[in-house]
Amino acid sequence: MTRLPIRHAATLLALLGVGLAMGAPFVLGAHAVLAGLRSVPLPVFAALAASAALSAAAKAGKLHLMQTALGLRLRYIRTLIITVVTDFAFLVSPLGAAGYGVNMGLLQRAGASWALATTVVGADQALDLTFFAVAVPLSLLLALGSLTQVTSHFPSHVVVGSLLGIAVVIGALWLCRRPAGAALDAAARRVLWLRARRARWNRFRQSVRQQWVLLLTGPRWRLAALLLLTTLQWLLRYSALWFILHELGYRLPLGFVLAVQAVVLHAALWTGVPAGGGGGDLALAAAFAPWVPRAAMATALVLWRFATLYCPLLLGAAGFIALACKRRASVPVTQ
Repeated sequence: MTRLPIRHAATLLALLGVGLAMGAPFVLGAHAVLAGLRSVPLPVFAALAASAALSAAAKAGKLHLMQTALGLRLRYIRTLIITVVTDFAFLVSPLGAAGYGVNMGLLQRAGASWALATTVVGADQALDLTFFAVAVPLSLLLALGSLTQVTSHFPSHVVVGSLLGIAVVIGALWLCRRPAGAALDAAARRVLWLRARRARWNRFRQSVRQQWVLLLTGPRWRLAALLLLTTLQWLLRYSALWFILHELGYRLPLGFVLAVQAVVLHAALWTGVPAGGGGGDLALAAAFAPWVPRAAMATALVLWRFATLYCPLLLGAAGFIALACKRRASVPVTQ
């Protein structure tokens, strides 16, 4: 009796979040958006759709490489379907939480153990975090010169100070990783539920650790390929707004556009509203207001959502249909 209302609430929240994200650009000026979209040539829409598809293909390639290294032999097309369905779940759930469960569940259905599925999902997140930890500070530093030429009021000293502060925090967390791990282990011993299942947990943790070691100590070409595919995945997604602004006549540095998106969208994710609920769109409009007029930014945001929301949702829906057809085909017909 309790599952149905919870499922309905999750569906309503997903529709609300996606609806707000779709409608947010029109808050900036509905007439300007419609007029701006009429002037956008069709090849721009085609390029944005292609970037969404290629980004999904790059992520699927990354996951397929990790799965193969860990002994899970799947066809690439099935990994691609799992990828687009997982991205769909990320977009329509609070904090993207459903994406992790969907990814692990589909991998287990394909024959992966719980430990292997956990390793693949965890390694995927680790690669993504590595990309952003390197790309965001580097992009800002490389864009400082161009931004000071665009406007003399750009607070470069604030950006440099913020980057130094972030570096100090990351260094402190790295130095404290062992004491923090020991504290968590001691706390787990005091929880009766965990203590009763300690042997199973230790076996699971040992299995995950062995698979992590297998990934990290493998051939160098594999690690290089994983980093390259991760970079391609996120550059295709986060360069869409830069490409759109460039097509509309506003030439901002790619590094600056990428860094602002990374900060704003991750902050919007923590609101708990699926797809950011339009908060990310309005925050991007405010961040680029000194360089891009409101009407032009409204048009840019609709095009940006076409590449980062509409197309991934359509790809995910196609993935769900493919999984349903495969499941129906595998069910034996009884007379």
